[in-house]
Amino acid sequence: MAECRGVVSIPHRFVPYDELVRLHGIDRQSLGDCKRRNHAKALTIKALTQ
Repeated sequence: MAECRGVVSIPHRFVPYDELVRLHGIDRQSLGDCKRRNHAKALTIKALTQ
């Protein structure tokens, strides 16, 4: 299974709050999607090997 990406880097500049919230949301969504996808893969492999 693929490794999930780490935390997305925040730009080295002043980041307005609304942009920070958007970047954080994208990061969390990406990580959550990856974890759920890996879990589904594991369940499928387990079901196929039984």
